[in-house]
Amino acid sequence: MSFVERYLPSTGPRLILAASVPVALSSGTLFVYSVYGTQLADQCGLDSSSAANLNISATVGTSIGGLLGGYITDLLGTQIPVFCSLVFISFGYKWLHSLYNQGDNAQSWQLIAAMFFIGLGSTSSYFASLKAVTVSFPKYKATAQSITIASFAISSLLYSLVYTKVFHGDVSRFLFFLAASSTVMQLIGVIYIRIAGHKNSVPNQDFFEEGQQLLEESESDSALDVPDENKHQVGSLKHLNLRSSIIHPIFLVHFFLMAILQGLGQMYIYSVGFIVKAIYYGFLHSSSNSNNVPSLHSLQALHVSLIAIFSFLGRLTSGPLSDNMVHRFKCQRHWVTVLGVLIMLLGHFLLSFPIDTWSSNLTHVNVCLSLISCIIGFAYGLCFTTFPGIMADLFSMKNYSLIWGIVYSSTVPGLTVFTKIFGYIYDHNSVLVGDDYVCDKGSFCYLATFELTSCLTVIVLVVLLVYIYLRRS
Repeated sequence: MSFVERYLPSTGPRLILAASVPVALSSGTLFVYSVYGTQLADQCGLDSSSAANLNISATVGTSIGGLLGGYITDLLGTQIPVFCSLVFISFGYKWLHSLYNQGDNAQSWQLIAAMFFIGLGSTSSYFASLKAVTVSFPKYKATAQSITIASFAISSLLYSLVYTKVFHGDVSRFLFFLAASSTVMQLIGVIYIRIAGHKNSVPNQDFFEEGQQLLEESESDSALDVPDENKHQVGSLKHLNLRSSIIHPIFLVHFFLMAILQGLGQMYIYSVGFIVKAIYYGFLHSSSNSNNVPSLHSLQALHVSLIAIFSFLGRLTSGPLSDNMVHRFKCQRHWVTVLGVLIMLLGHFLLSFPIDTWSSNLTHVNVCLSLISCIIGFAYGLCFTTFPGIMADLFSMKNYSLIWGIVYSSTVPGLTVFTKIFGYIYDHNSVLVGDDYVCDKGSFCYLATFELTSCLTVIVLVVLLVYIYLRRS
């Protein structure tokens, strides 16, 4: 899109970082699905397994968007993927808005397709923004990345507040608002997020020359951002071509670690509405006093907000902590990931207990579940934000967006497996009441899921520690 450069205002590192915030906010609306997801499922007559297919479709879209958007970003620069995101997200939400209004007449495949387009648009511009801030701030890339990534995380909180305070739970109007606001915020990215790719039709233009210089500076500075004992190995990885990079054992280790950690975090984010619903109906079924009980929708919105706040805090913490580990303590960024996995283990371990039996008061039980949402949200944000910086340190910046997109695509198998397990166990304990599937067994609706995930988290922790030890050796 170099032909429109002359008509756009000038940009620079600070403007790129600032513009990445609304782009990330728009991209992060994908996770506000947890707020309206159960209402969408009820309106369109979906059980929890069918609703899980919408989650998976969106995740497949994010992976494909990350891969294609990453390739285009590396080759041609950032503007094309950001513009494509503008189109896909706006179209996806407008289509979902139309399908919601159709109710039971909405076709399942159309719902899946709409969520796919939303996912597709969410990562194209998001990953382009990540590369733009990475090459704009090569010395403190993790800190710069954390601002963009944290904005992505806080999006669901801001939009859930709009959903409850402005639209008062009106899903139809809210979906239309998502379409309109996403268009405006992605447009800001099209205007200001402009970093060159390897191959441009106007190589002599000052902007593209500056973009290439930023890439070269980022490449050289990344080589300094690793402990001394690892510099030789990392230097050799940076000279690998794309094919050699993605079949290298170090890449594969990070791919599978990312798959499991993303699956653990996103499965809870997408499923927390059903967890709250199970405890809520379990309490109503077992208690004769249902007076002064908060509404299910308000409880679901509370947990989405808590996850968003603490994921935001985890992401903001991760960047500066990661940079300090490298520059001040000469340690690997992976130690921040280890900390995040330990916190994640605590959250999943607590969910493997029947927390609704700890009190006969729904408010007290909800406090316990709220604490768990805070723990998992913070751990997810802390873990996820370490990976972009790690991949930038290890591999060539020329292929950064595509390499990161491939790593991020590991979310698909991770989330697919965990949401299917959750959906199977949840549906196995549910009964059809009217047109809605309801599980009134409380925490026993999902307990087995988190017993399994707790064990997997321990395995991830062991693999990380072994990797760190071998790298030091």
